[in-house]
Amino acid sequence: MRFKNLLIIIIILTGGVTLSAQTWVVPDDQKAVVAPFKFTPDMQKQGEQIYLKNCQSCHGLMGKDNWAKLTPPPGDLAKEKAQKQTDGELFYRITAGKIPMPEFRNILPEDERWWIVAYIRTFNPNYVQPNPAALASFTGRIVTLAMQYSDPMKKIVVTASEQLKDGKTGLAAGVEVMLFVKRFFGKMQVGDIKTTNAQGLAVFEFPADLPGNKEGYVEVTTMVNDPKSQMKTTPATASFAIGAPTDKPSLTATRAWWSTRGNAPVWIILTYTLSVLIVWGFIFYILFSILKIRKLSNG
Repeated sequence: MRFKNLLIIIIILTGGVTLSAQTWVVPDDQKAVVAPFKFTPDMQKQGEQIYLKNCQSCHGLMGKDNWAKLTPPPGDLAKEKAQKQTDGELFYRITAGKIPMPEFRNILPEDERWWIVAYIRTFNPNYVQPNPAALASFTGRIVTLAMQYSDPMKKIVVTASEQLKDGKTGLAAGVEVMLFVKRFFGKMQVGDIKTTNAQGLAVFEFPADLPGNKEGYVEVTTMVNDPKSQMKTTPATASFAIGAPTDKPSLTATRAWWSTRGNAPVWIILTYTLSVLIVWGFIFYILFSILKIRKLSNG
């Protein structure tokens, strides 16, 4: 009886999680959002590369219906279900994410998220892009980030400035900023989210043992944490010689789980080959047994 009740609870919880994952409501104000610039062939090409790197593993190749078997199904973004959404809806979903899809606002700058939308639209021959949003009609903050490494403090200093109502530029206080370093599989966040002070500054400590290239250079990116899309932001990227000099082969140049097929660990290759042989051997054994039974029944 207890087992039966436990099973019912598990089924209810599983169903609730599945229903929650399938219910993804985009706020009305986000549906009407349009890109701040006109899409160009170069943006679409850049968007394709970003898509292949960040989205293909789940959504598959555009137009091929080969998405990953997940719940809810990611779907093919070239199909009508995705294409009938507004640009704002697509941008919001890419930005906010929903399990199992990550939040790309912490991974990709705003421009790159729009480039993905631009690429998705290349699969809709009837698509006509809405007029780009004018900065004059935007009521939020327009923030630009800059970054430098302070050798005396041994810290990275991020400066936020914003466009003021009178057209001038001033220091931006109260802006949440994040710091990322480029790793092989993407960007890795360093430290916690910081809020700029009255001087528009946010200071980040940088781990001295974080691996860099042969000269110790590390590519660092800072961007604004803006979950409600109330700012137009420009992230900053720079390379600083603040990492631990590392002279190691690339991750795909050695035998490892994440490497290319030819460089997979030998034991994985052997295990896979043996598994395939066992499966096919079992199939032939069944066929042989069926033929043998038929011969006996005919005899």
